[in-house]
Amino acid sequence: MFDVNLSGVYISLPHYPANYSLNDQLSSMIKHVKSILILGSIFIAITARSQVVVQVNAGSRALWGTNQNLFIDQQGHCQFYLNEVRGTVKDSSSFNIPVSQLVSFLDKAKQVGFFNLKNKYDGGLADGSGIFLSLNNSGQKHYVELLNKDIPEVHELVVELNTILAPHGIKINYGQ
Repeated sequence: MFDVNLSGVYISLPHYPANYSLNDQLSSMIKHVKSILILGSIFIAITARSQVVVQVNAGSRALWGTNQNLFIDQQGHCQFYLNEVRGTVKDSSSFNIPVSQLVSFLDKAKQVGFFNLKNKYDGGLADGSGIFLSLNNSGQKHYVELLNKDIPEVHELVVELNTILAPHGIKINYGQ
């Protein structure tokens, strides 16, 4: 392997067989550079458009049972997964919610004081259920994790979220 510097970009290239001409080697290198640039551009574009603003993991906190995972990006694109604690996905769906509902939900989070809550509330039991709720509202990020415990602010947000999710046949359950 040897390194090539192209205007500040370092690429590690493999040794080519003796029958590869310099033109073949340069052509191959240019293809690799183009591929890297294209993939990098696609990754940046996808990441910028799909920033997750709501993340939920709810359900069992034991070695058995089910968990629900919900991800909502800033444009209202939703991904939902229902899976066994040990990893087997039982159900999944993708759908959209209106951005106005998402904005209303994030406004409700501010209203109930979600961004001022502690990060963890623990009921002290070894097994049971819980919820992890993470929100990103215009750069203000916060998460709350409940373990075998419920608090009014999170409960109110889950009720609001379940109202938004009801048309898609989804209800977040965390043992409340």
